[in-house]
Amino acid sequence: MKNVVLLVFFYLGLWGVLGFFATILLGFLSCCAGLSEEIYFGALISFAIVAVVMTCRSVAKCRKHKDLSV
Repeated sequence: MKNVVLLVFFYLGLWGVLGFFATILLGFLSCCAGLSEEIYFGALISFAIVAVVMTCRSVAKCRKHKDLSV
């Protein structure tokens, strides 16, 4: 169980770093290219949903192939 939690934190940390860069990029596009606020927040919310789904999928796949219960 401990290894599964550690794996979840690892993947969410990686997605968090990518989310940080995505926020900076979308903020730049919003400011300079005239991206609307709805598109900005929609893109950030969709990025967060993709991050959570991919984390769950990756952890489930690793848990299925390896014994992470120890």
